Amino acid sequence: MEDLTFKNDNSLRPNPAKIQEMFGSVTSRYDFLNHFFSLGRDIFWRRALARRLLILDKPGHFLDLATGTGDQLLAAHKCWPHAHLTGLDFSQPMLDLASPKLRGVPVNLVFGDVLKPPFEDNLFDSISISFGLRNLADRKELCQQAFRLLKPGGRFLILEMFFEPRAFMAPITSFILKKATPWLANRLFHAPQDAYKYLGLSILRFPHPSIILDEMEKVGFKELGYRTYTFDIAMLVWGHKP
Repeated sequence: MEDLTFKNDNSLRPNPAKIQEMFGSVTSRYDFLNHFFSLGRDIFWRRALARRLLILDKPGHFLDLATGTGDQLLAAHKCWPHAHLTGLDFSQPMLDLASPKLRGVPVNLVFGDVLKPPFEDNLFDSISISFGLRNLADRKELCQQAFRLLKPGGRFLILEMFFEPRAFMAPITSFILKKATPWLANRLFHAPQDAYKYLGLSILRFPHPSIILDEMEKVGFKELGYRTYTFDIAMLVWGHKP
């Protein structure tokens, strides 16, 4: 998988078909391994995003892009129990796993491409994407689509992992992502080693929050901001549609 996803110049070039295949192959273990390898901090990060969701018109309508197994939708529902939720993802096995978890939640799960979302303009109060941006082939297009779909004044939030080489834990984080995570995922949990090797490398090569903010600003987002969490291994970035 790595040869099909990374070029010789060491830059990341996600291949949509391979990414879709990869997520289909790890679905049954995905939630558990996320919690295991983050020591449960992914739950905290998702709640931090959910608390920053913005409602312009009650009860609110939120869209979660690359929603996967629906954990971000669950976090949003706990913070905003009356809001209408929509989740979009291109992995049907992931959505199949999300559906029973979201039983009783006012949610619409949609199969589709987040770079071509099948929704009308100016529809959502807030839009989020959690741990999915680094798997997309075109970050600019994703930001443009989020801008199109938001109501004026709406908020776009990005939750992602990244690598800060100046962080206190940087040497340990690098070893965990490059070596320990793929080995443990395969040996202990029988998950595809190539998939977790790719996921680790995608974090190591993801841009700093300041670069993501610059990309959002070029699309038209204003009132930009970000926070980092847990020894600078996770970022929460946000901006508003004027």
